[in-house]
Amino acid sequence: MSELPDNPATPFARWLRDTDESDQRRFETGIPVRDGAELAADIYLPQDDAPAPAIVTITPYGKDSTAFVTDEARFYQRHGYVFVAVDVRGRGKSEGTWLPFANDPDDGHDVVEWVAAQPWCTGKVGMTGLSYMGWTQWAAASRRPPHLTCMVSTSAAGRWQQEIPFTNGAFQLYFAWWAYATRRRISEIHGLATMDWDRLLPTLPYDAIRTELGIPQESWRLLTQKDRLDDFWQALRFDDVYDSIDVPCLHVTGWYDLEDLLGAFHHYEHMAAASPAADSQYLLVGPWSHVKSRYPDRYYAGRDLGPDAAWDMDAEHLRWFDHWLKKQGPGLDDVARIRLFEPGTDQWRTPDTWPMATSEQSLFLGSQDEEGVLSATAQQQESSTAYRYDPADPVPTQVDVRAYPVEDVPLLQDANEARPDVLSFTGPVLETETRISGWGRVELFASSDCDDTEWHVKVCDVHPDGRSYKVTQGCLRAACRDSLVEPAPLTPNEITRFVVELWPTQHVFLPGHRVRVTVTSSDFPWFARSLNRFGVVADQAEARVALNTVVHGGNHPSRLVLPVVDAAAQ
Repeated sequence: MSELPDNPATPFARWLRDTDESDQRRFETGIPVRDGAELAADIYLPQDDAPAPAIVTITPYGKDSTAFVTDEARFYQRHGYVFVAVDVRGRGKSEGTWLPFANDPDDGHDVVEWVAAQPWCTGKVGMTGLSYMGWTQWAAASRRPPHLTCMVSTSAAGRWQQEIPFTNGAFQLYFAWWAYATRRRISEIHGLATMDWDRLLPTLPYDAIRTELGIPQESWRLLTQKDRLDDFWQALRFDDVYDSIDVPCLHVTGWYDLEDLLGAFHHYEHMAAASPAADSQYLLVGPWSHVKSRYPDRYYAGRDLGPDAAWDMDAEHLRWFDHWLKKQGPGLDDVARIRLFEPGTDQWRTPDTWPMATSEQSLFLGSQDEEGVLSATAQQQESSTAYRYDPADPVPTQVDVRAYPVEDVPLLQDANEARPDVLSFTGPVLETETRISGWGRVELFASSDCDDTEWHVKVCDVHPDGRSYKVTQGCLRAACRDSLVEPAPLTPNEITRFVVELWPTQHVFLPGHRVRVTVTSSDFPWFARSLNRFGVVADQAEARVALNTVVHGGNHPSRLVLPVVDAAAQ
């Protein structure tokens, strides 16, 4: 390897030099892929000249990004690994046209195989990365590169249209932020804080945001106009491919990851169920946000969750790669395959299976003394509760986009629950612990006087002092009630059954606490506002005010269904 500066891997390789001593072992090169394009890569070589296993990350945020790449690269370099950081097609210095997600499977396969064939690599290749860099791992794995040996996938996307860019039909307006950050060949993260997002995000139609931010039309339309689970998105979902992906993986995510919690569980559950490497799938879920899933600390949204929440993720990853790529280190014999931080008890649990739930518990929505209630049995008398949803005054997510993704999205819901357009249904004071583990749902019988709207629901833990903290959430565009492939308008004022999927969770409601479910029609600006009109949301400019009604009891028993862990199974 010592002669690499004079005999580089490709004619375009060059050594990078700066004041950091580790960069004396780093060079830049182009990686050829099957259509003739070259993807730019930085190669970090360990001090030992012998061939070493390689760890690859493929990123749209810049292969020389300090925050997401270079610090990690030098960490692995110091521990005897080659680290390969690659700009995705059309980003950074890579050739080709940037189109989010579309080219990552074939490009990822070709990168892995090119790395494995180099004289400085032993032929064993691992992959790592957070968020989009998690997705590029699954994209590569879907093409089954023979030398992909293991992965550490952190908060990876991939459950398209049930996660991002639309969540069951509700557009994540967060993608205006993301599309701006990736609009040019270089990342523009630092410019995000100076944008007037309070003025921009309410812009109608949403397509006008693209023009003002200078976002390329092709990328923007991919994110906003493809609002169905069409052929493009279905081709990027690997639901039927996991049974051929034979790769050990450490799946990492956080309960408070608004972006990719759903994708991370999607990958883990399918691999655990179908992969030839099912016995080598490990799940680690903490009380973390999107970014904190890679860089954890003990705090979330102002709450101190204890020192055990501040996981040493570098050590966790290194142990994984040492085991699979070098066959050395302490191994995994004493590492539980499932490790879950459990809010409520604020303790780590190591169950044998995910989810832990052994049964379902139904809590029926109802009304008593003009207050919303939850009860174990449905009320015999049918009743209803209505609210006026005005897109000009949406329920706030309470997130500061300028500070995201570093900011913690608040869990405390007291202010939102005081609004007249948020319906709250609260259960009795609990006498014993109620442990939930898995995917819940809210089955709503409801109507709207418009031909479309949205349902945003949250399950909350009401503490003895009355404070209400979000446990999990879910949303559904009404037009997508039966199909994400073929949305259909509502018949105004007709009672319809909607099933709103709740995000996966592990939580204990303690004695003295109460369970609450809230129903509303907006969660802005994380989600774009429904204008209560059927059609492509990005094109709509005129809002309607909707009268939305939830029906409960009698022949329309709206209910919250919780995945409960029976006492005998705890």
